[in-house]
Amino acid sequence: MPVSVLAVDAGQTGVRLRLQTPEGNSPEVEFPGVRTTSPLGPQLAGMASEVLREAQVDPSGVVLAIGTSGVADVKGLAASLRAELGEPGKGPREIVVAHDSISSYLGALGESEGVVVAAGTGAIIFGVGSESTARVGGWGYLMGDEGSGFSVGARGWHAVMRDHDGRGPATALTEDFRAEFPDLESAYVTIQGDRDRIRRVASYSRRVTAHAATDDVARGIAQWAGHELAVSVAAAARRVGLHDTVRVARLGRVLTDPTVQEAFSASLLADIPGAVIVEPAGSGLDGAALLAGLTPGSALHSAVAHS
Repeated sequence: MPVSVLAVDAGQTGVRLRLQTPEGNSPEVEFPGVRTTSPLGPQLAGMASEVLREAQVDPSGVVLAIGTSGVADVKGLAASLRAELGEPGKGPREIVVAHDSISSYLGALGESEGVVVAAGTGAIIFGVGSESTARVGGWGYLMGDEGSGFSVGARGWHAVMRDHDGRGPATALTEDFRAEFPDLESAYVTIQGDRDRIRRVASYSRRVTAHAATDDVARGIAQWAGHELAVSVAAAARRVGLHDTVRVARLGRVLTDPTVQEAFSASLLADIPGAVIVEPAGSGLDGAALLAGLTPGSALHSAVAHS
């Protein structure tokens, strides 16, 4: 039986799925982002089942390849998905699970050596050397997503409230944020009570970077984000033994801002003069599809779980 691949790129902002059959690729399907505070197995299994059902494809001929955020135990998630979807013959022929840092890397640079920095709602950096891999950052909004949309949005709010209290410098962000919350002192109650508060806070990063060209406070936040991401890239490169010419690919909305980009490039080249910033070859969804065919024994293959 010809094998099809259901590729899944699961993030906190959204989940994208694409079924690749011997006849070609189906259109991408998008679901709301995964809730990292709830078990991932049932969430991802439900999405995969819906896509396969709508496509009228026999799951036994499908490899389910998933790159997802919010997972610390990929083997446990693979086992959970197998329990949810059924054993081979009834469920997917094979289930392959990796952290989305790996699928993002594969989409951007394939199996070659280098470093990929992905900065969206969260931020994570992944390096691949000849014999090892290294993950830097991506420890969640409480423990370390420096340079992420969440961190930029949160710093924007910190600056606004410091301005409001008289503890910090004036910033144009205050009036911008006040357009949504005329009573700024009520904002924290509303946002902290929002079940989607992580993505909501991250959304304010767009407002911060929009003011970076004209507001000193916003510029400082954007430059901080670029510097933090560059520090993490350099750390990942050192950990996998890359010291001279290092290929670096950037993913995610945060690094599309000119001020963040400029700070990132300057900090990176100061630390690794031989760094070469390259355009990613593809997306995290493309990388998820590649999980199904990783070279056995490679550094990346060892970081992936199969069921």
